[in-house]
Amino acid sequence: MKTAPWDNHVLECMSFLDHLLRQGPSERMKTIKRSFFHPSMPGRELDMLLMAYKGVYASFRLSENVKQIGLGVNVDVSNQTFWRANPADKMIKYVINTYGGLRRDQLQNLDDQMITAVLKPLVGQGRYEQSEAMRALRRLKGCRFTLLHRPNETKEYKIKGFAFDKKHGPGGANSYNVKFNWKQPNGTEKEICIRDYMKERYGYLVRQAGWPVIETTRAGSFPAEVCNIVGFNQYQYKLDPQQTASMIKFAVQRPDQRKKDISASVQRLDWANDKYLKAFGVSISPEMAKTEAKVLRHPEVFFEKKTARPLNTGRWDLRGARFIEANKEPLTHWGFIALNMCVDGRAAGNFVQQFTNIYKAHGGRIAKNPYTTNINANPATLADELHKHVPQMVAGRKDLCPQIVFVAVPDKSAHVYERLKKIFECRYGIVTQVLLADHVRKAQGQYISNVCMKVNAKLGGQTSSLTATKAKSHNFFIRPTMMIGVDVTHASPGSDMPSIAAMCASVDVEGYQYRAAVQTNGWHNEILTEENISTWIPTFLKAYKEKTGREVEDIYYFRDGVSEGQFAHVMEQEVKAIKKAFRERCKKEAKMTVIVATKRHHIRFFPDKGDKNGNPEPGTLVEREVTHPFHYDFFLSSHFALQGTARPVHYHVLMDEIKPQVNNLQRMIYQQCYTFCRATTPISLHPAVYYAHLAGARARCHENRDYGNNTRVPEKVRDQVNNPNNLVAKHQDPTTYSSDWKKNNPPPRLIPMQARIHNTMWWV
Repeated sequence: MKTAPWDNHVLECMSFLDHLLRQGPSERMKTIKRSFFHPSMPGRELDMLLMAYKGVYASFRLSENVKQIGLGVNVDVSNQTFWRANPADKMIKYVINTYGGLRRDQLQNLDDQMITAVLKPLVGQGRYEQSEAMRALRRLKGCRFTLLHRPNETKEYKIKGFAFDKKHGPGGANSYNVKFNWKQPNGTEKEICIRDYMKERYGYLVRQAGWPVIETTRAGSFPAEVCNIVGFNQYQYKLDPQQTASMIKFAVQRPDQRKKDISASVQRLDWANDKYLKAFGVSISPEMAKTEAKVLRHPEVFFEKKTARPLNTGRWDLRGARFIEANKEPLTHWGFIALNMCVDGRAAGNFVQQFTNIYKAHGGRIAKNPYTTNINANPATLADELHKHVPQMVAGRKDLCPQIVFVAVPDKSAHVYERLKKIFECRYGIVTQVLLADHVRKAQGQYISNVCMKVNAKLGGQTSSLTATKAKSHNFFIRPTMMIGVDVTHASPGSDMPSIAAMCASVDVEGYQYRAAVQTNGWHNEILTEENISTWIPTFLKAYKEKTGREVEDIYYFRDGVSEGQFAHVMEQEVKAIKKAFRERCKKEAKMTVIVATKRHHIRFFPDKGDKNGNPEPGTLVEREVTHPFHYDFFLSSHFALQGTARPVHYHVLMDEIKPQVNNLQRMIYQQCYTFCRATTPISLHPAVYYAHLAGARARCHENRDYGNNTRVPEKVRDQVNNPNNLVAKHQDPTTYSSDWKKNNPPPRLIPMQARIHNTMWWV
């Protein structure tokens, strides 16, 4: 089996088995890809719109040495959000209230007449466009519903959309304006509007006749008030922060509970009585597979004059620890800004003093106190207000730039955070540390120590090392080696924004300090463009040479987020382009080891003896049973899970030109999880990939968007962001891109950051 090729016959066989496995459960449960859901399964209300349900995931997979057959079934708990069952008119009110872009004073008076008004088309100055409230209703597309005016009918219909066409005039496509030819009982035809038809045919008076009607694919159109949206319509959009918090509470399970739920799910699937499995002679054992695992040796974490030994606790503290390398330049020009009086002068002064004392205790270098001020600004005036104070941090000297700026904010507003990062990183090239006002007022030592780690990394320092300070030899690398991590983030479902690629590369001998590059990467394109690769790789190679005095010879390339079907694209496009860029820069060939790191899978381990929560200890490595029969892969659980069931990372080695011993490669990946610059615990994923994920998420702040007077942006956001001095380049319609436009146009590039910030770990 280990030499068997991966060809179409194997793919077809696995696809058939998956269909066979799903056929029986799909006849009695709701099927979403490889997961099954039923109303009798545990559920929880997230809000007035959404329900969360626990389901069961089941899929055949090739595996090594499962009873010598090479096949196993992966079963796990699956969590999914669904629209709650509601009358469609009630659901429309909820959707507009949540996503319709209305001001708070408008929401307080949201009645039927108000909804009629906000759903009308925006007409004038040569335009005929959907309002923001109307656009929000697109979220209901695809939902199934039954008809209330036909109580004896059980047939379900599907929402194709909400009618919208210029021919219906300024009132919109409502029950007054949408007309059709009706063949009457007497055999004659006449043109009739939906409102009159409902009255004549069913004796039903449409109350909300001014609302847009619901369109179906084949069954015509219906007023929303006669439609009842049924349960178990999948919600396919990104959850808001409150919904996310509720979902996390619902989804998190301790290992013992998850194990029980998986066993219950196997019973629910009832393989022994599945007629389709029986017909093809397939039998599946209901018992969990058992395998051997080993626990890799836990490394020591070295600080200056202190050594931490986490052992199997997966945690260490910073008390009495001095960073291996502090900021190179003492802090002389820096600032502390409190936004909108969220922190008074006394609390701000106390925090600055506590930070100064604690950072110095960790080895940090601070020569002067910061420039401290309070500014009153909303997102529209934030850039202008900051521009008044940045020169004062350097006493008006044009040859200097603030080294770092602390900003205290009143809450976790993502919009304010993104504006701050965009202004400082793109306009000034200054690293920032955003602080919640509550934490500033408390000024607790542990919190400030955590802030110190982030600040130290942003200022060019290094938190810790895996080798003692007096013995800088590194036993992982034989030749000058660069670690590269890549992640591509895509816009949330329903969004028209482009994909963003991020690449992080180590620039020091030991692989602790990284640089990052980010850029748009096409429309929903997972594979890096050659343009991005050819731009980034020479920059990283140059930074490595400047810092170490040596040329890179080996590259470990960690790739996140690609499925097995995309492995060939990674090798044929990304790796080929990296080798080409390396060859052009260094005039020689690079040796590469290419590793895909995957967290989105349903493999979980339940050890006989684990940590205090029942999870595998950090360093648990599994190389058999669930691994691929003829690929080079393994599962590694490197972190200590504070809550829930630990999810191991699946490392898949696609190419290995460096050829380290297998044990050394696994040990390197595990131990480098202890080097993440802002943590006092090992992380779950190799830091190169983790950094790339963080950099890609931050790059959303740098998108080339100017809201202007675009009516497709919520008014409350448009009013805040629209600023005549906005540094963002304008284009005709920055918030939405049609499919036709996308075919012929690359996405707008990100706003470039100032050059000075590229030599920092600005994204941590």
